[in-house]
Amino acid sequence: MTNEVMREYWNSDAGRTWARMQERMDATLTPVTAELLGAAAPAPGEHVLDIGCGSGETTLALAAAVGPEGEVLGVDISALLLEVAEARAEALESDADFIEADASTLPGEGDRDLIISRFGVMFFDDPVAAFTNIHTHAAPGGRLHFACWRTPAENDWAMLALRAVGHLLPPSPQADPLAPGPFAFADPERLRGILTAAGWHDVVIAPFDFLMPVGTGADPVADAVKFSTKIGPAAKAIREAGEAVQDAARAALAKAYAPYADGEVVGLPAAIWLVSAQA
Repeated sequence: MTNEVMREYWNSDAGRTWARMQERMDATLTPVTAELLGAAAPAPGEHVLDIGCGSGETTLALAAAVGPEGEVLGVDISALLLEVAEARAEALESDADFIEADASTLPGEGDRDLIISRFGVMFFDDPVAAFTNIHTHAAPGGRLHFACWRTPAENDWAMLALRAVGHLLPPSPQADPLAPGPFAFADPERLRGILTAAGWHDVVIAPFDFLMPVGTGADPVADAVKFSTKIGPAAKAIREAGEAVQDAARAALAKAYAPYADGEVVGLPAAIWLVSAQA
């Protein structure tokens, strides 16, 4: 996908769905948020840039960490998600600021002590150019920290649903593993090469595994099925297949998720890279 295609995507039905499900999405990514912020260690008074900030979860946490003497700017291409972020900031009386922009082209002033992203940097059509531009935002010695997905095979939160309903759907073309998308940075050596070519150094790429809670409550399997028909790789395919297969798809999803139920949670394996580098 090109950056413009991604802009259209996140300002259409997909963006509206994520905006409606903001609390649920933040809850599924709680382990990632905690690890990423812990590694980034935002300090009082720091100036921070949050790339692909979405509905503002990480931006608001960063603003609280840097305090009134610091500054945090959240950047995203989705006006729909930024509306949610701004409303949350107002409700919390947060000093966080937000801007609708593409981080790959947004001019930098070389004043950011920390640049951070939770799954917001894998969609650039030219990643070297994008990270080169992101580098212009960093102060001397500034830190880059972000989370990105590892391989699809390691992420059942994404692939289990597709496998479960695959027999009900028409065949899809083979995707380019290097194309912009959630798993574009699965290869750590390719990722290291991109960052190095863009002027970053001391690159560290560390694995982190967790269970993503895709279903919760008294009937977590039913909740997971509902979630998967609204968000995730299988949701769009199921919708486009039409009503004729939707009941069968829900039954197939329920069967696939049942073994992962533990009490009131369905947790699916998820695997990411926690990446850090220096300007």
